[in-house]
Amino acid sequence: MNSPKVFMSYSWSNPEHEQRVLNIATELVENGIDVILDKWNLKEGEDADAFMEQMVANPEIQKVLIICDKKYSEKSDKRTGGAGTEAQIISRKIYEQTDEGKFVVAAFEINEETGKPYLPIYYGSRKYIDFTDPNKYTTKFEELIRWIFNKPLYIKPQLGRVPDYILSDDKKSLGTTTTYRRVKSLISEGRTSAPGAVREYLSMFSSNLYTFQLPSYKVGENFYNQVINSINEFVPYREEWLDVLYSVCNNGLLVDVVNDYIRFFEDIHQYTFTRNGISHPYKQEEDNMKFIEYELMLCFVALLLKKECFDGVSYILAGTFYNKHSTTIAETTYNYCVFDHYLYSLHYQNERRSNPYYSLQAKIFYDRMASCKYLDMNDICQADFVCWLYYIEHHNNNLTTHRWYPHNLLYACNVRRPFEMFARAESLRYLESIKVVFDYSTKDDFIKLYDFIVKNWDSIVPRWDIESPNIKLLMNIERLGTRK
Repeated sequence: MNSPKVFMSYSWSNPEHEQRVLNIATELVENGIDVILDKWNLKEGEDADAFMEQMVANPEIQKVLIICDKKYSEKSDKRTGGAGTEAQIISRKIYEQTDEGKFVVAAFEINEETGKPYLPIYYGSRKYIDFTDPNKYTTKFEELIRWIFNKPLYIKPQLGRVPDYILSDDKKSLGTTTTYRRVKSLISEGRTSAPGAVREYLSMFSSNLYTFQLPSYKVGENFYNQVINSINEFVPYREEWLDVLYSVCNNGLLVDVVNDYIRFFEDIHQYTFTRNGISHPYKQEEDNMKFIEYELMLCFVALLLKKECFDGVSYILAGTFYNKHSTTIAETTYNYCVFDHYLYSLHYQNERRSNPYYSLQAKIFYDRMASCKYLDMNDICQADFVCWLYYIEHHNNNLTTHRWYPHNLLYACNVRRPFEMFARAESLRYLESIKVVFDYSTKDDFIKLYDFIVKNWDSIVPRWDIESPNIKLLMNIERLGTRK
């Protein structure tokens, strides 16, 4: 990069100001800038006015830096002295030059009457560099350097592509963008209103989720494609929702809003019910909504485990969800297992394949994790495993409860290491922290659970053809609590 040439215009107000100008000029030179200054470049016998006019008009001078104090401002406005001569030249040049960015004022003195820096009248309302606060000198000097090199701190980004939901009226929108930005801002600022903003966001999200409901199934159509298109359209909102949850966990707000997440899941669960006036001969028409709530629940548990919010995981897995539309006592409450659905549209699609997947649902989840910012498939498998273990421990003998089937453990069948939380639980201290997830008191509780699984292996351990997960390895059962 070539060294830019800069001419400095100033008033000889007093020795202190002259020294300040000299110091600035020296700093500029040390930063690779060729400064033209009368003290350096005006020789004995040369005409000062001609020198100034030549410097301002010289096309080789890329920038003109006006060091303005009270004296310079007064001389410029009265057209007196050297500064007055420059003012006449600069004034004309500012309005005649096509590149007005050649001139800038560095203001160094405050007008006590107006409370604003002294500026030449001709400079008008143009942006200036404010050096009136000595404590901000370093920041303002960088601003000056950037102006000289045409390297501003803030650069307008290139135009991106128009969002899909603008290009197509068929794309679904939850209308949560503004609320999402507000809640993120309040959380990052540590505002006391942040929990209320999270509550508002979750309420708007759940209320507007109805826009993703699919129309009634028509005989002869491939409903699977509609389900897949719908859940793919949902991905940006899944990421938005996870971004809020990540901020909640990172800022210690989960304890304040965990009940709001319970109510959120209660609200979105309503979209999986059979709608009045719609026939469900193939039990497919709510499959996209069932997948969405299942994905959100699994991602919720996965992110809380990843952020080590074990109390929150326990609260959700042990929690009671309320069905406000129930007509019987048995249907009034339910647990997290109800969010694990059998998706008929995926079942029928997989049957049509010449080479069916072991689990099409797990394959879809695997593909979707490629676009997830905060989670990967290992996190999902771990969450699925924990949900399944909790089901085995607390709900397996309850005939009235739903079952949690760990579809995604298919992708953990060939791993050769424990899941992270159980690997870390080799430490006694970490083991103490994860016990709350399962409502356990001692290490022996984990061993008893594993023994029960082994005893009932054929009836409770998932299997895909010859593939099944190594429960002993995934639980790290032989090494739990073996280190301090």
